[in-house]
Amino acid sequence: MRTLKINLLYNCTAKCSHCRFNCENKSEVITPDFETPYNVAKKLKDNFGLDMAVVLGGEPTIFKKETTELLKKLKTLEIATRLETNASWANSFDDAINFLTPLKGIDNVMLSLDGFHNPFIPIQKVAHAINACNTLGINYNLEMPYLDIVKKDNDIDRKTDELFDLLSSSFGIKIPKYEGGIVFVGRAADIYGDKFAVGKGIPDDLCTAVPWWSDSNINSTNLIILEPGGYITKGCGIAIGNVYKQDIIEMLNNYNAYDHPIFSILLKEGPIGLARLAERYGYKIKDDYADKCQLCYEARQILKPYYDNILKPDQHYIREKK
Repeated sequence: MRTLKINLLYNCTAKCSHCRFNCENKSEVITPDFETPYNVAKKLKDNFGLDMAVVLGGEPTIFKKETTELLKKLKTLEIATRLETNASWANSFDDAINFLTPLKGIDNVMLSLDGFHNPFIPIQKVAHAINACNTLGINYNLEMPYLDIVKKDNDIDRKTDELFDLLSSSFGIKIPKYEGGIVFVGRAADIYGDKFAVGKGIPDDLCTAVPWWSDSNINSTNLIILEPGGYITKGCGIAIGNVYKQDIIEMLNNYNAYDHPIFSILLKEGPIGLARLAERYGYKIKDDYADKCQLCYEARQILKPYYDNILKPDQHYIREKK
């Protein structure tokens, strides 16, 4: 066991068009369970040797005090800790200092910077967050997703590069960043999938690991995600179990992806195997997909009523109206 990602909530201060969790910035906000994530992390540390816990959302800092306390408690487990945030809390340098000062012991803060977030989170807020991290000596890096990481020839990707250039020139230092392509699931699949699928054909390769983390083999517990509602997943809307219904240690000790009704198909046949299964329920396989994640996502949408206890949480299956 190496990494636990704690997806606290699906509420956000933004509504980005690439969000694979379909996060919303609605007025109704559901208060997360802050006790269970620590308890799960402690069990994992005691039984499997957990190395790292990552707190994310949605936007976890909607609950600033509680998120701060959770990160501080996780740090007492003597594991690495990271906060993933869009910096919506950094209305000024002073605000950023006030929020980050209690988190000086955290190992890393990942800040979103891209053309998807920019309509909701002004670049000035990211700049305040970076300035505060530098002042306090907190390690940070930018997460910069692209629609097309190779060509970057669309308005959103050009905006992402423009934003980074503005920050770099204003600080005059090398700003640490992680660049990567989006995966076409959730809102990204609904909004961009078909456009970026043209001419790419039908993916026929196997799916042995999720693409949003290293060391993320599906048949391994080196990466697990605790999601709202207590579901343990790999982050793609396919549940391994639920911590409110079964013991996390027993769940993971008994986990074998080759025995799992959905993961086994992905490992043995790839997403096309799920699509062929979905054909029995009316799915029509298309000529082109943006990536194998889009194929898997669309197949799972059809299969969900028939595997509803496994294709969880439901948030992953909300469809964006076109």
